[in-house]
This record gives sequence, structure tokens and C-alpha cells, in this order.
Amino acid sequence: MSKPTARLLLASETQSSDLSSRLQSSGYIVSFGGLAGIAPEAFRQAQFAILELSTQSVPLAQNLLQRIRLDLADWHVPILCLLPTEVPPHLLLDVGADFCLPISADEETLLAQIRAGLRIYHTMSRLSHQASVSQNLHAQLQSAHQQIDGDLELTRRIHRGFLPRKFPEIYETKIGVCYRPRSRVGGDFYDVFRLDEEHIGFYLADAMGRGLPASSLLSIYVKKALRTKEISGHNYRLIDPNEVLAALNRELVNLQLPEPPFVTMLYGILNCRDGVVLFSRAAHPHPIYVPANGDPPTYWTTAGTLLGVFDAEFPLQRQRLQSGDKLVLYSDGVHPPGNGPGSTKDSLLEATQTHRHLSAQPFVDYLARELLEQSRHPEDFSILTIEYHAPTS
Repeated sequence: MSKPTARLLLASETQSSDLSSRLQSSGYIVSFGGLAGIAPEAFRQAQFAILELSTQSVPLAQNLLQRIRLDLADWHVPILCLLPTEVPPHLLLDVGADFCLPISADEETLLAQIRAGLRIYHTMSRLSHQASVSQNLHAQLQSAHQQIDGDLELTRRIHRGFLPRKFPEIYETKIGVCYRPRSRVGGDFYDVFRLDEEHIGFYLADAMGRGLPASSLLSIYVKKALRTKEISGHNYRLIDPNEVLAALNRELVNLQLPEPPFVTMLYGILNCRDGVVLFSRAAHPHPIYVPANGDPPTYWTTAGTLLGVFDAEFPLQRQRLQSGDKLVLYSDGVHPPGNGPGSTKDSLLEATQTHRHLSAQPFVDYLARELLEQSRHPEDFSILTIEYHAPTS
């Protein structure tokens, strides 16, 4: 198999050159031109260029080399200058030549220099191709990133649109909330809503899908699938929290997704007239009860498994709040690693004790400030507090 033939450009101050025929006989394709009339574009068509110079043509060659390197800044062709012995090589090397040889150099040396230059040319061509591929890949990645960024922003807006803008006002019950997603799109979601003239429903949940957008979309699905009331004609029934979670769990299991959509949730109902709280828990952190009478805050513990994994029951709990008591719901991102129930230190419990005298929203604000200052939280950070006040009449 014959080797690929390289394209050489030979420029001389004369219109003929013995060197051209010698190079052709060595297997090269040679384009020949006069030094004075050759255009820089001719160098773009060659893989190696030779300038055959005399002492008088050195200034012309210097100008040509400067123009070539300027015009072909994004394209490099190796250039060899053949010089009379009295011409210092640096005069040409400084303005763009890659190699210089005496014009009297033997043919073996000249051919070896051409081969070396061609190796450089092929190396530069590969690097240029790789740079072009990298630029195209960068452009594609940038476009994909912009698309993902736009999708994330849309998902964030939809997710935030499903969070409550204001809370119901029933008697003197107060609500406080802090929601800090770890990124623009989070998996935590919450709500407090009126069920009738005396009851409010409330929940805090954490959806864990594959990736942040999946978690956010899963949270939207859960919110829309939540059934809290049965209406029959002019009558209705508030669905107990254990039934609400069981029905939601069946909905998630029946999706039959390739990977189960794990969801934790605590859902409850507060009777704003007598302070009775019904709640059930699906693997969500246990709520904290903060009594107004000065007794230490405690966890209301109950069993409950993840939603969306398998059919399960979620035990119903019944407690009672006295006027001024608070109930604190929170996501697992509130507790730093190694800190929380069962640990030697429980920063959240300590903070609820410290700031218990504050009203609902200032209470939550101080909790969040203190806990966020103690450590960086890699997860979503959400706190929802319900402060119950018995009706005055």
C-alpha cells in the first residue's frame, strides 16, 4: 500500500526551481509560485511550505511570513526557510518561520526536515479537529444546560405555585412556616387548609424521586391525590388521617413505577374549638409538642412506614392541645447528621425550649436562624408550626 502523498508549497524569488522537480521525484505533490506574488491563502492548501531565499529576498520573506501568520491565525502550516549561509536564521524564525536550513543542505537532511514538519502538521491537524469537536460538544452541553435550567425554573414555579400563599384564619390559631429548599427545586412540600368552620387540615411531606425535578413533580402529584373530605349531598365527612395516608399510599403503589416513589408525610386535623389533634405519620420525623405551661417539649411518637412502597396501615393518634400550645412539624433536613432524637444532642428540641415564648412565625424564624447557623444543611429545610388558641367565646 502506497503512503498518502503530502502537499508541499514551494515559493522562490525566481520563476523556476530545481528543488521543485527533486521534491516531486521524492513523491510529494508540489505547488510552485513566485515569492513576490504568492498569496497567504495558498499556504492554507498546503501541508508544508518551503521558502527558497537569497540575501536580497529576506525582507520580502519577512513581510510575507508576518502576513501569513496574521491571516492564517487559526491554521498552522509548518514553514521551512532555505537561507544563504550569511543570513542569520533568527531573522526568519522571529517572524513566523518554523525551521531554517542552509540552501546548500544535502537532500537527505532536507527530506528529513520535511518529514519532521509533516509530523507537526498532522499533530496540529488532530489537535485542531479535537478542539473543534470539543467546541461543538461544549455548545451542545451549553444548549442542554440551558434547556435543563429552563425546565428546572418551570418546575420550581409550578412547585412554588402549589405551596400555600396564606393560611386559614379560624379563631385565634396561628401558623408559622420556614421553607428553604436545598436548590431551586425541592422535594419538601406542606399545606394548612380549612376543612370546615372548626377544623383545619395540615401536613408536611418529603418526596424522594430520581433527581430534583422528579421529586418536585412527585410532590405535586401527591398534593393533587390527597383526599381529605367525603361529600354526600348536603353532608360531608372529614376523613381521618390514617385513612387519608392509606388511600394515598395505594395511589402511589398503583402507579407501578420502575422505581418506587418514596414519600414521607405527616397529616393531621386540628379541631380549632377544643384543641383535639388527630394525626398519622408515614415515616416522617416525629412532631414536637411544645406546651405553653413551661413543661419540656416532647416528641409525639407513632409508627408508620414510607408511602409508595407496599400496602400498609398508618396508626391514628389522638392528642389535645391546650391554649397557647404549639405543634412543630419539620423535615429531616432540620436535624444535622448525628443530631436529633436518640442522639446526645438535639438542637431542634433545645431551640424549641429556648424560643417557646414567641408567637408562631417569630418562633419558627428563630428556630431556623439558630439551626442554620449551627451547621450547613445538605437537605431541604422546612419547619411548620401550629400555635393553638382556644376561642374566647
